[in-house]
Amino acid sequence: MKTPSPTPRPPASPLRLLGGWLAVLFVAAGLSALLERQKLQNELQTEAHILHRLASQRADQHDAHLTSLSALATAGEEVRRDLFLDVGATILRFYPRITAIDLVPLAGGGYLTSRPGLPEETAAIVRSAARASSGQLVLAATPSAPGHYLLVKRSPNSDSARFGLALQIDAAALLASDSAFWSRPSVSRTLDLPDGTGLLQGGPAADAAAQFAKPLGSASQPLSFSAGIAPGLTDLLPLQRLLAVAGFTSLLYLIAALGLRQLLRARQAESQARLSAQDARLAHASRVNALGEMASGIAHELTQPLTAILSQAQAGRHLAARGGADQTGPVFEGIASQAKRASAILGRLRSWTRPRTGPAGPAPVQEAIRSVELLLRPEAGRAGVRLAVDPGPSAMTVRADPVELEQILFNLVRNAIEAAAESDEKQVALRARRSGGGVLIEVADSGPGVPPEIRPRLFEPFVTGKPDGTGLGLALCQRLAERMGGDLSLGADAPQTLFRLRLPDAGARPAEAAE
Repeated sequence: MKTPSPTPRPPASPLRLLGGWLAVLFVAAGLSALLERQKLQNELQTEAHILHRLASQRADQHDAHLTSLSALATAGEEVRRDLFLDVGATILRFYPRITAIDLVPLAGGGYLTSRPGLPEETAAIVRSAARASSGQLVLAATPSAPGHYLLVKRSPNSDSARFGLALQIDAAALLASDSAFWSRPSVSRTLDLPDGTGLLQGGPAADAAAQFAKPLGSASQPLSFSAGIAPGLTDLLPLQRLLAVAGFTSLLYLIAALGLRQLLRARQAESQARLSAQDARLAHASRVNALGEMASGIAHELTQPLTAILSQAQAGRHLAARGGADQTGPVFEGIASQAKRASAILGRLRSWTRPRTGPAGPAPVQEAIRSVELLLRPEAGRAGVRLAVDPGPSAMTVRADPVELEQILFNLVRNAIEAAAESDEKQVALRARRSGGGVLIEVADSGPGVPPEIRPRLFEPFVTGKPDGTGLGLALCQRLAERMGGDLSLGADAPQTLFRLRLPDAGARPAEAAE
């Protein structure tokens, strides 16, 4: 028996390879995006701390400017207008985030300003903030200049203050930075007054959640500074990075696919080598088993004709001893017939494993049944078994070897006689008829039946329910039936033990025999 070789695994289709590559590329791009997102968040924290420290230092400079300007404003009884404005112009030139300087008298009168004109609303805010100050600088929003705030100081810084001194500061310029990080569309910055009034809101990414929030480190200007980032696809996967990831991932995927393919080939080769070795071992074991089966089969098959020869020889000797030499003719004919039968069995066993070279000739069913009846009726009589035979129509023939057909029937009927001898009814029936375009031959007995545990394996070699049986008779019968193009089965729907032998009808057309 040859073990089937393993079916080689088909190579992966281009569509499957493409799908795998896309899946790996998607995972690699996702991991790269996660790493880039974490990198951007860390960069945000670093840049925000730097900008926070820079804005705090700038805010502290405002205190110094106000102190210098306040000293000029209160240096004499009369404010030196030209000196105050010159110093203010210098401050505006070197610190562009300061967009205006205003000196507003608290009791009315003329004011000094770096503006083309001081709005009365702004002047009123400066006076109110200066009067409300208890010595600290006051922060105030300026409606006339959105995005700016006023830093107001009373001058002199005492209860007898006569002026309100104010710097107007641009919040965006206060947070100006040379870092390219803050020019990203996904980054936002906000700056609010302590009371929550917004000065600088959002920036390019106004909807970015704040991930850094901290008041400025200036005691006089504790403005609330916050920053956030909402990275988009172009931030997480820049074109150059995406190309690098795609190239690197494709290279790794190609290497892995080639390596896996080589590994699968190596494993298939190893498996094929193991199976080839197993095939050789099984073939050897099969040949050994076949030889043993053939030897047992020879012994089993030749027992029947040799027994018949022995019986005929003993009968001839008795006739000769009683002076009935003229009656020994049929006995010698029987001996010759059984010797020919033994010779035919030996020839059939020699060609057991060789395929049939030509179609079997038509074999008369009635003749085979009558021959078996003639051989086994004496044995049935000695066992007290009633043998009922119905050979069917005389013209009924099957496409089979006559000796093989007779051997099948002989084995089945002899087994039935041995089984029926153990029952009370002691009956065996052998009958033949046409059925479904073929010929059906049935052998039934009243014996105890086939044990349930061996029914599924009844036709396997060496499986038997007899204490002294070889387990080869039914296996040989089934193999012979298959060689004839028929089948042998055990009837499961009969009240008695029933074997059914179906063979092709030699007189039927091929289409009818196939039905």
